[in-house]
Amino acid sequence: MAERNDRTAKVAVGVSAAAAIAAAVALSRKSGADGGATQLPQELWDLVIAMAGSLENVDTDLDEVISAIKALSLGGGLGWPLNTNSIAALRVVIPVTGIQLPYIAVPSGMSLVIKAWALNPGWLQVGASLAACVNINQSFPLLPNELVGYQVGNADEIWIAATVPGRFACLTAEFRKGGGG
Repeated sequence: MAERNDRTAKVAVGVSAAAAIAAAVALSRKSGADGGATQLPQELWDLVIAMAGSLENVDTDLDEVISAIKALSLGGGLGWPLNTNSIAALRVVIPVTGIQLPYIAVPSGMSLVIKAWALNPGWLQVGASLAACVNINQSFPLLPNELVGYQVGNADEIWIAATVPGRFACLTAEFRKGGGG
């Protein structure tokens, strides 16, 4: 880890030095008030030359940093979650008295999506318990054709109640065939 941070720091210094050199060159080419080139002090040019000399390995270090970033993002390491190989999708009848959603495992880093059926005449109320979903002050209102996503481990952690009997909610989540979350 310390070696990776050391390389990243070297590249950051190299990129900063390159930016300073580019700024110095651009400033030297900028026209002065008399129409001639702006003169930079010799001390500044000496500094720019010294910085340029330290940049000999920046391209190699940059390649190493890019490779490290790619390694982090592959295989679900510290990058994006692994893709799944299937989905679950179903429609659930939601009673006014509330219902616990069925068991659907949601892999780490993925979301369960709940969508209110487009033809529902009333809204749905989403909560963390039966008591919460039937209480308008402790639930999330879900209007017809509206959706919400939750990063929960399982759909059965969520409860939904309808404001009008016999309404529907559509659920979908990614999952991995053969188990594993």
